[in-house]
Amino acid sequence: MKLKRVSNLTKQAFFDEFLLPHQPVIITDAMDTWDLEKFQPGYLDRAFGHYDVQIYNDLFDLQTIDPLSTYLQDNFNKPENTERSHEYIRWYSQLRDVDFFWSDEVFRSLKGAWGHPYFLPDDSFVIPDAAEGKKAYVTECRYPYRGLFISGKGARTRLHRDPFNSNAILCQFYGQKKIYLYDPGQARYVMNEGEFVDIDEPDTSRFPDFSKAVCFYEDTLSPGEVLFFPAVWFHDVTSVSDSISITWNFVHNSELSGLYTYIDEHRDDDQLEIVRFFLKDRVEEGAGAQEIVNFLKTRMNN
Repeated sequence: MKLKRVSNLTKQAFFDEFLLPHQPVIITDAMDTWDLEKFQPGYLDRAFGHYDVQIYNDLFDLQTIDPLSTYLQDNFNKPENTERSHEYIRWYSQLRDVDFFWSDEVFRSLKGAWGHPYFLPDDSFVIPDAAEGKKAYVTECRYPYRGLFISGKGARTRLHRDPFNSNAILCQFYGQKKIYLYDPGQARYVMNEGEFVDIDEPDTSRFPDFSKAVCFYEDTLSPGEVLFFPAVWFHDVTSVSDSISITWNFVHNSELSGLYTYIDEHRDDDQLEIVRFFLKDRVEEGAGAQEIVNFLKTRMNN
């Protein structure tokens, strides 16, 4: 089934029809006023080709750090029969308290070329911290996993669901991506002890019931379209052509109890480091899961 496509979506309608019920959707007009030319491979190569970027495999494992120009030269505009690495630039802005090859400077340079999607709330987030009416525009604030995703044809992000019950936004600037979405009820078929099935080559010994899984949506995202991935939906994404996107995650205040419950039940999750980074003004440095849970309990009671 194809995803629903909408336009002229108010913030309230997005909240009521998609965010609150955790329903995926494609918004077709949210990028209409953005300067998509600034996100073409030629422009990015000229402006930022000398920057080192983070290159990952299809399971989010960091493979290497290379100049952007090297990746583009090796993976973009290749003949159909060219063998490709299928590795993927996920050029994240800062999400940990460490020095790394973050993309914050690039996002600052591109700030005028795009914007906070008009339909998306700009306050009332738990992550990033935007309580008490504080505005959190994605072009001005750090968001978890905010990144430029630059991928040659065939690069893939295998089936997964996003960390700590967070939602994701994917803005497609260049090329197309094939999207497969499985609803949360398919967990027993596509997960086994924290591992996700490879939907292209399922290991039937590890996932004996995968044949019962139902892919709820299968669609292709094109330039100018924005996809909302709701929390706990499983998704598999392949670049069907050379592709450039921006993505980021968030947790809305309406989902506070879900975040609290997730952390309480997954106290050893290594992604809690990211939660801690984005709540560092609210919880002490080095705080453990219990301290985060205590803070969220306090916020829920308020």
